[in-house]
Amino acid sequence: MFDIGFLEIMVIGVVALLVVGPNELPGLIRNIGRGLGKLRGFLSSVKSDLDFEIDKANEIKQMVEKESEIARLHEIIERNAATVPVQGRPAEESSGIETLDESKQAEADQEPAQPLSDRRQT
Repeated sequence: MFDIGFLEIMVIGVVALLVVGPNELPGLIRNIGRGLGKLRGFLSSVKSDLDFEIDKANEIKQMVEKESEIARLHEIIERNAATVPVQGRPAEESSGIETLDESKQAEADQEPAQPLSDRRQT
């Protein structure tokens, strides 16, 4: 990270010894070590949190890709269903919903509904 050699560390140590003094230098070094340890722990925690969030984002991205693929397949199926005849009928007649002819519909409207007791006897 920093390109500090042995000579630079010695210069920093001598300056710190002159500025802080020989009595407080060991306490200062301990505090610096603790601070660096806390900083490393914090950076490690942030890195693991970022890795977790990146994994979640990748999962969501894969889910979105799958959903778009499924939507594309549905579009293809719908396009093909409109052009392929169903059970031998031409495509324009096959809507997927069975309807009665007009004559059968008229007969059904004219017949009275049989009571449930009459239907059981037949």
